[in-house]
Amino acid sequence: MRKYLLTLAAVLCCAMTVSAQTDRNRTYRITLGNVQYAHHDEKLSAGDAVGKILTGVLTGQTSVQATKYEEDVKAAIIKGLSGAYRFRYNDGLLQIDDVAEEGNLVVDALITNIQAKSSSHSWKDKNGKTQVNTYYTGVTEVVLTLKDAKTGEVMANPTMKGQGYTTSSFSTSDQAVRDAIGKLSSRITTWLNNYRPLQASIIEGAAAKKDKQKEVYIDLGSSEGAFGGLHMGVYIVKTVAGREAKSQIGKLKIEAVEGDDISRCKVQSGGKDIKAAIDGGEKLLVISIDK
Repeated sequence: MRKYLLTLAAVLCCAMTVSAQTDRNRTYRITLGNVQYAHHDEKLSAGDAVGKILTGVLTGQTSVQATKYEEDVKAAIIKGLSGAYRFRYNDGLLQIDDVAEEGNLVVDALITNIQAKSSSHSWKDKNGKTQVNTYYTGVTEVVLTLKDAKTGEVMANPTMKGQGYTTSSFSTSDQAVRDAIGKLSSRITTWLNNYRPLQASIIEGAAAKKDKQKEVYIDLGSSEGAFGGLHMGVYIVKTVAGREAKSQIGKLKIEAVEGDDISRCKVQSGGKDIKAAIDGGEKLLVISIDK
């Protein structure tokens, strides 16, 4: 009987650990809602843009001002929403009512700016004839409104800007704008990854040299989306006046995913502080970051 109870306790403990990890890095549905286009001769502040989106949602009105790039920008927004670690893009197979679970997001977008600016550089060739090289800077700006799919509460209103450049005198304004549209996707993905990052804990120190930690193991593996090359920050967590405070002490990069819930990481910076924190039993939090 005692052996049975010990086995049951171990199973329950394991199940609770898996559940905690799953909740910690829960994935969410994200859906693109209304997409509107500001008139291109109209300057909008971020606040005005957000108001325009919310009005469009309430009244069902949408702007019909469009250019040949607007469908490309919409596709770039979808690509950006689809690339984040903890979000699964709803591609229309499910209605918004079907994903109305708290934490899932509906994103409305207002495209406020699509343009290219030119700059010229003149010079004289070997025959003394003046030559002119023209370069372009493309800009694409979008205001996103993220709303909780269940409650409708506005969670955030980030403004995203993609900026592209041409580096050849034979390039065109079209190439600059399309480069900016491509950059917009990565800006959106990066913002979402920072908004809801992957989280983990250091479970054991691995290789060390003198007073510096060289490698560590974290409790993040394939089941929660870990992959080789993922960069993560290391933070000491303390409670101050009943509030959680954290300060970054180093950076890691996942070298190898070695199981459902374990990865080996190389310490990229802060090896001395990380080793001291591990040796001192400090509470450490690991959070995915940009490079």
